[in-house]
Amino acid sequence: MVGRVYRTLSCMRYRRRRKHPIPVLKVTLYNVVGEKVAENLEVPVDTGYEGSIMLTADLYEAFQIAELPRSLWRTYKTLTGPITMRMARAIIEIDGMNIECLVESPLFGGGKLLVGREILNKLVIIMDGDRGELCLGEVCRSR
Repeated sequence: MVGRVYRTLSCMRYRRRRKHPIPVLKVTLYNVVGEKVAENLEVPVDTGYEGSIMLTADLYEAFQIAELPRSLWRTYKTLTGPITMRMARAIIEIDGMNIECLVESPLFGGGKLLVGREILNKLVIIMDGDRGELCLGEVCRSR
């Protein structure tokens, strides 16, 4: 068999920007005690970020109840130097699927919203730049 056939489950429009649109995933975030922290949050996809979800410092506060010990925090190498990230356990809901994950936010600074490879590698994603859509899908099984 050459190639694969995918079936689209749901699609989200890219977020418009001045120069280039940004692919986003619509997510709902829960802390470990089941409190809904953010609903239908459009989070930019970043294949260069190896973590699960990066959050702003304000949003991260709701997850501190399940913060990991500092010895388990990650440090990322960036062009501006190393950045230490606080980490906490969380649940992310994407298109009805619940995935346990770790949320991160810089120890110093405001942070930003990103979905990284730790989550992206658990999904089938179809990025249709021509249509400006990111779609969640599944591989169609041959008969």
